[in-house]
Amino acid sequence: MKLLLFFLLQIFNPLERLQKLVDSVQNDPEIRNGVVAVSIRSTQTGEYKLQYNANKSVNSASVLKLVSTASALSVLGTNYCFQTFLEYDGVIVDSVLQGNVYIRGTGDPSFGSARIGSSVDLISKFFAQKIKNYGIKKIEGNILGDGSVFSVNTLSDSWIWGDIGNYYGAGINGLNINENLYSVYFKQSKRVGDFAPITKTIPEIPNLKNINKVTVAERGSGDNVLLYSTPFSTTVLSEGTIPAGENEFSVKGAIPDPPTFFAYQVQKNFVLIGGMIDKPTISLQNYKISEGYYPKQRYVVFNYDSPTLSSLVKDCNFHSINLYADAFLKSVGYHLSKDGSFDSAVKIQKQLWSQKGVDLQGFMIRDGSGLSPSGVLTANNLTDILYTMKTDTAFSEYYSSIPIVGINGTVHNLCKGSKAQGNVRAKSGSISSTRAFSGYFTASNGEMMSFTFIINRYADGADRKVSRYLEEMMKMMVEI
Repeated sequence: MKLLLFFLLQIFNPLERLQKLVDSVQNDPEIRNGVVAVSIRSTQTGEYKLQYNANKSVNSASVLKLVSTASALSVLGTNYCFQTFLEYDGVIVDSVLQGNVYIRGTGDPSFGSARIGSSVDLISKFFAQKIKNYGIKKIEGNILGDGSVFSVNTLSDSWIWGDIGNYYGAGINGLNINENLYSVYFKQSKRVGDFAPITKTIPEIPNLKNINKVTVAERGSGDNVLLYSTPFSTTVLSEGTIPAGENEFSVKGAIPDPPTFFAYQVQKNFVLIGGMIDKPTISLQNYKISEGYYPKQRYVVFNYDSPTLSSLVKDCNFHSINLYADAFLKSVGYHLSKDGSFDSAVKIQKQLWSQKGVDLQGFMIRDGSGLSPSGVLTANNLTDILYTMKTDTAFSEYYSSIPIVGINGTVHNLCKGSKAQGNVRAKSGSISSTRAFSGYFTASNGEMMSFTFIINRYADGADRKVSRYLEEMMKMMVEI
């Protein structure tokens, strides 16, 4: 690669050099059977500076989060807050609630997250205390977690089995808690091949059973555990390996039923502060089935607000949080159509950008996070959405939400010591056989450009080479 770059620097202008580099990348033996897609567009003039396979549909990976976050800011506004409501039905007589308590979410992905200084313990104690402070000492009905603002199916149909149940494959619910994550702790051993028993889960998930097949691998081998489970299931299959050691090793999994889990936590803490309730925790869905549920008048005790959307969007893009991106997609869909399903939200998002004048031929996404391997878009789709976002009233907050190459976020280690460091704002993306970057940079003439680089379906084992190519392309593009 060094010889190629030296040759390019001697003969061609910056744009020609970048074009030649892209050509050589596409012709690399480990990449030539895949697709290198490039799109660079001036946000001031609208002129495309470079298009290379720019209209071919390719996997987006996590750069799709740039679309989800742009959509949310544009539709909901920078100061939008998700709300979680504490409600009840029935009547309160002598401090006894003759009815149910409901905790109703509206899709807040940060509810109870350490990322915002909260926790399952803190937020559940807070809600339990709110019930008691309202004058309720005994509940004759149930405490019900209500996530029904979104569809019961919390997963995209196109996610693969190996992702579901793991931390990055947590489904998005109307009521989420702790980013819908829990940690499983395995006992390490010094001997490779030993069985790794489970010592605890934090937080503890009631009635959860784990079929554990995890063993010990060599030191430094990292987390190679997959947790297989489905929404609402109480059984998990754990397979894979943890590294050898002398302590415990934690692996993150997806809480199977977040609304019921949070209701359980609130009920437990309500009892601990002297409240009385005899009925066991049950999900709202099962309550409707078993109790012949019908719509009842509810009364709001209080509502809890999330941080502003601009803050959550920054967390999403800086840390590439799948749950947040899918929450934004579904929230936009629900806001515009009152349908909280993935399929409806995808259609609504496509309509949104089409109405803004973006050509979305080739734009066939399946979720908001880019986790789906069957979701595709074109490099021009993404670059054009970024270009269009430049004139949105939320652009300043959107631009600030994208990590700075060489400085922070998932791109903090890239392009160190080059002109791209501190200049390029980029979201990274990676899934199997796909690496991508997309965002903005300032060209040598002062123009802000939107750009997308995606390398898709390259050979197994070429991840590092592909990442180096993409880094060189970013270094070179700032010279144009």
